[in-house]
Amino acid sequence: MHVVILNFILSTSVDGRIITRPTNRDTMIYNLARGFVAEGHKVTLCASEEFMPATMPEDEPFEIRYFPSRLRWIFKPDKLPYPRGLGKYLRANADTIDMLLSVETFSIPSLIAALRLPGKLMIWQEMALHPRFMAKLPSKIWHNIVGRLVMRHTPLLPQSDNARKFASQYYRNILPQMLSHGANGNLFKPAAESDDYFVVMSMLVYRKRIDRIINAFADFVKQPAYAHYQLRIIGEGPEKESLEALAARLGVTDSVVFEGFKTHREFTAIGARAKAILIQTQQDNNMVTIPESIVNGTPVLMNTVPTNHIFISRYGLGLVKDGWGADELEQMVANYDTYHANCLKYRDYFTTRGVAAKLVEAFCSAYNT
Repeated sequence: MHVVILNFILSTSVDGRIITRPTNRDTMIYNLARGFVAEGHKVTLCASEEFMPATMPEDEPFEIRYFPSRLRWIFKPDKLPYPRGLGKYLRANADTIDMLLSVETFSIPSLIAALRLPGKLMIWQEMALHPRFMAKLPSKIWHNIVGRLVMRHTPLLPQSDNARKFASQYYRNILPQMLSHGANGNLFKPAAESDDYFVVMSMLVYRKRIDRIINAFADFVKQPAYAHYQLRIIGEGPEKESLEALAARLGVTDSVVFEGFKTHREFTAIGARAKAILIQTQQDNNMVTIPESIVNGTPVLMNTVPTNHIFISRYGLGLVKDGWGADELEQMVANYDTYHANCLKYRDYFTTRGVAAKLVEAFCSAYNT
């Protein structure tokens, strides 16, 4: 099967600025494409030219096509890209494309695909609320008018319960399955033992609320039994200096280690031996860090903001609690063996290969093929 994936925003921008990496290999969608390839499919990934990596070409087992953006001052490439040439590409390859997977209904690529290849399109819906820009008006107009008119027959696969509830307000052809992001099972591998530290894998930006994590950790290490624990923070961003200053004010400078940006290959060994990965974000949808941690065998302590938090509670992969603190960190240590064992038990469900297989299954079920 020839699978074409439309995912034009490859990574989250910082303050409207797209960060260009030497490679896009660590992005969620690249790993999903590899999952399709591992299942025996031919894959073409379509993305915005603005996310083209600094080093080209990339040696991947699938085709990557980068499209330039139209009217960038209106349709910003990091929010609502308008790709030039996508309609022509889909029309020219209509006979060879078997499955067209687009991420999000509120997407110009999804609109183009629904107009060009309506009988081969499935939308994988992540958004569970209206984006805030321009007082939510573009999203509300889109879902109430454009989506309802053009995508009313397009099968939609939600990534979470919240995404299903949101989409159900506007669309009727919603599939019964629910499927979240996956992680590369060949790269993320569990360790036989854990060490006495927690880990954060995140951009150092305000909305991630890493300050709350540091405060909770500072209370945790005040207890003599846990004074030797570390908090290892992987990532970079504009909040680094203020977070370092916070750690100094709380007297935990020696316990909180800022390790900077690391590739997935560098991070996986660190994450695999952590007692837990910690999340306190105040604004996120599905976080790919969550399936990566599960596949890595690492329990998760998080709040309810990311829409894929439900899997942590459902399968006993850690703790989910808004405003968690030192008590919950203690629980993660005390129950590590149980949470880790559950991560191993459900690991295959969260690999990109497993997710790719389920996407194909959902697509074939929707079109009775």
